[in-house]
Amino acid sequence: MRLVSSKIALSCGVAATAIIWASAAFAQANSGNGGVEVVTVTAERRSENVQNIGGGITALTGGDLAQMHANNFADFAATVPGVSYFSGGPTNNLIAIRGVTTGGTQLGSAISLYLDDVPIGASTQFGLGFQSLNINTFDLDRVEILNGPQGTLYGANALGGTVKYVTAAPDLGVHSTRLEGEFSDTDQGAANDGLRAMANLPLGDNAAIRIDGLQEFDSGYTQDPDHDRKDVGAGRQLSGRIQFLDDITPDISVRLSAFIDKVNGSGADVVFRDFTTHKPVEGTYDQSYPLEQPSESSLDLYSAVLNWDLHWAKLTSVTGYQIDKGKYESDVSTLYDALLGSADPFGLPVNDTTNKFTQEVRLASPDNKHFEWVVGGYYDRESTDEGVDLVDAANPGGTLFGVLPFYGFLPSTYREFAAFGDGTYFVTSNFDVTLGIRYSDQHQTYESNLESLFFPVPGVYTHNVTPPTDQSTVTYLINPRWQVDDDTMLYVRVSSGFRPGGPNFTQPGGIIKPTFQPDSLWNYELGEKSTLLGDRLTLDADIYDIEWSNIQLTLNSGGINNLVNGGDARIRGAEGSFGYRVLDDLTLGGTASYTDTEITRAVLPGTFPKGDSLPVVPKFNFSLSANYSVDFGDGYSGGVGVLDTYVGNRTAGYKGVAYGAGNPAYRLAAYNNVNVNLAFYMPNNMEIDAYVRNVFDTQGEVSASTVTNQYVPNAPVPVYLSQPRTVGLELKVGFGP
Repeated sequence: MRLVSSKIALSCGVAATAIIWASAAFAQANSGNGGVEVVTVTAERRSENVQNIGGGITALTGGDLAQMHANNFADFAATVPGVSYFSGGPTNNLIAIRGVTTGGTQLGSAISLYLDDVPIGASTQFGLGFQSLNINTFDLDRVEILNGPQGTLYGANALGGTVKYVTAAPDLGVHSTRLEGEFSDTDQGAANDGLRAMANLPLGDNAAIRIDGLQEFDSGYTQDPDHDRKDVGAGRQLSGRIQFLDDITPDISVRLSAFIDKVNGSGADVVFRDFTTHKPVEGTYDQSYPLEQPSESSLDLYSAVLNWDLHWAKLTSVTGYQIDKGKYESDVSTLYDALLGSADPFGLPVNDTTNKFTQEVRLASPDNKHFEWVVGGYYDRESTDEGVDLVDAANPGGTLFGVLPFYGFLPSTYREFAAFGDGTYFVTSNFDVTLGIRYSDQHQTYESNLESLFFPVPGVYTHNVTPPTDQSTVTYLINPRWQVDDDTMLYVRVSSGFRPGGPNFTQPGGIIKPTFQPDSLWNYELGEKSTLLGDRLTLDADIYDIEWSNIQLTLNSGGINNLVNGGDARIRGAEGSFGYRVLDDLTLGGTASYTDTEITRAVLPGTFPKGDSLPVVPKFNFSLSANYSVDFGDGYSGGVGVLDTYVGNRTAGYKGVAYGAGNPAYRLAAYNNVNVNLAFYMPNNMEIDAYVRNVFDTQGEVSASTVTNQYVPNAPVPVYLSQPRTVGLELKVGFGP
């Protein structure tokens, strides 16, 4: 089996090399004119054909996601050029776009995450800001992934890019329901299941309500025989969404939404590998932790969107309020046994709650092909309560020598005001230039309530209020586009992005500065987008050069994490995608990317070594797909799809770090996955799907953590593996259009 998989990987690699590098989006569904369907997106805050966007963007429609049976981000990440991630288990992921990441210890997100037009997740390094929640893809209209900094329209944290989940809106005048049931079985694990339902109900001629609900269970696939635990990485997701749309007048519409999502995980789906040989320490899918490591994340999001066509401009108001919660318990026994000379089990419970209110108001001109503009303002107010403890699980109350090894309650606030504007001037009918600017002002407060054995006076409770920080940042966009002919467009994109700085975690007698500064980057990009062969082929290309400055790093000082600005890096790359409708019933697609990262300046050489590459980021990755449909007549049809994805070599940690100063490098081997999907369509909106994920049962190393190895070099490395072979069956029933 592995020999066959290797041959497929080799042949696909040759094919991918022949693809012109690109970063446009494509949809593999058939269009009415016999060509490849091109998606309409709202990346530029107005509805626009994705082939007209002067920048790298991938748009996966709801049909694309259903076709590949992608229920969450990890299921489709490898099909998006320039995207990688560090798995956080069933509850979250750390997402990197175009190599902009510092790996598994990163505390602040380097991408912005949106549900419709509302930014979700904490904006700061506190409140688990680095985590991207696993939004389920059921009943989405599309997912838009914007590569490169999006600082002018999407603001803070959009350093590498933006991931935007766009829900299906209520459909006026239409009664429809959809039910889905899914069952699958995972090698090394057990049975998985999913139930999903949607109902769209019109309320008169001008209003409608849309209701979604789902539950998903993933059995996990790692075991802990030393402690008699099976299917350690199991996770369950419960999610519900209700939306109300009212076209009050022909010019005014209001959309109200409530979304509740909760994910529970029973443990970390990791296996233990030897740091040097990469061989399993115990069984291939085994781990060994003295303590259980449950996790829980939840998001309650409420939003109101007003659209008002003023005829001379369109007014949009987006109001959002959310409650983000994360609760995680990590086994850190090996690390703290080494630091404390102990043999006890140590746990690190973290409990965070962020309350976030956002308000955006913007005006957008009509599409006049003369001068088009978007101007607006943004307000963000967040409060976070973060609790971090270190407990000795062998003693009552978790104490060691009568006190907790570490106790921390860390409340913080974040406030941001921003004003932004983009303007596009059409110099001629086939040449235009977009200029954009955003000014952002941030104010943060932070305090710490601490008690620790690691302080100069062990066990003494301290209360410290860090002086508030006020920072401001300006980001820019320069984006010329030249429509060479009816089929081809060339563009240049120069853009910048930033991530907020702020007050730092300080400890008694510590040497870390009480504040850290924003980091920022500039992206220089050249690309082309083509639609050829009578709209049957989309073929696009870009190359880019990124200069990342003042990079924020997590530095462990005396067992406590602090934030510092560690240096600079340069990222150069190219990305690609194509869609080709070879026959009316056969569509091919593919993506590819090359990413080369290098640390060019190191303020702390032992932690962030100059000349090293950034972690988590593969130099090469690609995906190839083929979808063939068959019409059996009398309302019956079918389809078969094959998807091959390749993720290249990466590292967890850095190669040149000093002992005890940072995370040493663990080389994650390249891997190749092949998925096969079958669909059978019947009258009355019925569908039966069968699928096999990871056909050749590849043990791909997705991500790893070497936090413990900086103090215990020979400690086993916890490695997330790609999901083993999974065979599934799905039944879908629809009523209405």
